[in-house]
Parts: sequence; C-alpha cells; structure tokens
Amino acid sequence: MELAGKTAFVSGGGGGIGGGMAEAFVEKGMKVVLADVQLDYAKEEAARLGEQALPLALDVTSLDSWAAAREAAIARFGRVDVLCNNAGVSTTWTSLDQFSPEEFERVMAINVTGVFYGIRTFAGDMRQRGSGHIVNTSSMNGLSPYRGLATYSASKFAVFGLSDAVRDELAQDGVGVSTLFPGLVRSRMSMNRASGAQGSGVSREALEARMMDPLRVGRAVARAIETDAPYIVTHPEHKAHFEARCRALLDAFDAGLEPG
Repeated sequence: MELAGKTAFVSGGGGGIGGGMAEAFVEKGMKVVLADVQLDYAKEEAARLGEQALPLALDVTSLDSWAAAREAAIARFGRVDVLCNNAGVSTTWTSLDQFSPEEFERVMAINVTGVFYGIRTFAGDMRQRGSGHIVNTSSMNGLSPYRGLATYSASKFAVFGLSDAVRDELAQDGVGVSTLFPGLVRSRMSMNRASGAQGSGVSREALEARMMDPLRVGRAVARAIETDAPYIVTHPEHKAHFEARCRALLDAFDAGLEPG
C-alpha cells in the first residue's frame, strides 16, 4: 500500500509504540488519528506532530466509544485507510493462581476484545473500498510465554491467532493484516513493568537497557504495511527461545499419540 495521503487510526496513540507509529506515518506523508483512553497523552503527541494529527478519547472496551471515534475521524479526514489496534495493558509479575479474576477480565477486555472492536468498527469500510490495512499489536509474549506473565501472554497469543485468521478472511477483499510482536520498547507500560521487575529475576536496570526507541518500531510497521508483510518482529535476539519452543511442538507431532 502506498502510504502518502492516507489516514491511519492508532489506538493507544498517546505515546510509546503508538506514538512511534504515528510519527513514522507522518514521515510517510500520512494523516493520523491518535486515540487513547488518556486524552491528554494523545493531545501531547498530536501537538508534537502538527495539524496532520487528531487526538481523540477512546475506551477500546466500549463499542459506543469506537463508533464515536470513527465518526470524528471520518469527519476530519474523510476515511480511515490503516487501523492500528495498539492499545493494551501489561500486568504485574504474578503467578496465575494468585491473579485476581477481575484483573484477568480487564486485561482480556482491553488486549483482546479491544482488538475485535477495532476490527468490527473499521473493517467493513475497508472491505467496501477494496483496500486498507490492519495492524494488531501482540508481543514477544505472544510467541514465547514467560513465568509470571501468564495472563498477559494469554491475551497476546489470542491477538496472534485472531490476526492470522482475519488476514485470511480479509485478503480476498484487498485488506491486509499484520501482527506486531514487539519486545521491550520505551513506553509508560514498559517502564511500569520494569519497576516491578523483581518478580522476573531480571533487574530494572537490565530491562530498561533493552528498551527500543518507539520510532524504530513505527518505521518497521510502516514498511510492513507497504509490503503487506504478515509479521513484524522487533527484537531478533528472542529467536533462539522461540525456535526451541517450536522444535518441541514439532517433536510432539513426530512422536504421535503412541510412540513406537
């Protein structure tokens, strides 16, 4: 997809990866809608990016909020060509059996249902036009789960599976779908996770040192949209861990139900 002159709608656009996406899109000559539950954060990003950026309040767990945001985006820019379902929340490093049911439901509502609502809101317009692209933010934890982050990993694995299925569903209508698998990227969410790193066995300083510049991620997302790439991986150093997990799964296929 040629990006110049197009409009992108970014949930969780008030900073971090969402802010990096928006900045990369503006570099490409796009207009951007920065939608965030914290409107002040979205306004700060929009002020930095200029008149081509529109800040909006968005609660991704509310279809009514999505509908209002879509209406405002179309009123300002005419249409939305790219949807980035990027809003999400992390969790504290907690054993799953100690995790509260209320917090589990909140994480799923934001990280999974929020992605569904975004697609539900914008995919129909894209299908009718025969063009568009959707980017769903999963995580490295959506490829390789880690102890203490079972709830977060479950939500991000769900985004991965949902995205692959939707990519197949929308391809015939000219709409692309990419899944973003970021490692640690400099953001409020990552800083909050680093502050509670004692449960991970990794120091806060070590986690902060790994954090990538959000603009680098945003530029990778822009390239993926241009080429209709299915996956975007930010931190290749995790490849060996993922390969080991895949190898174990493939070995299970080979072993069969009754080895020998």
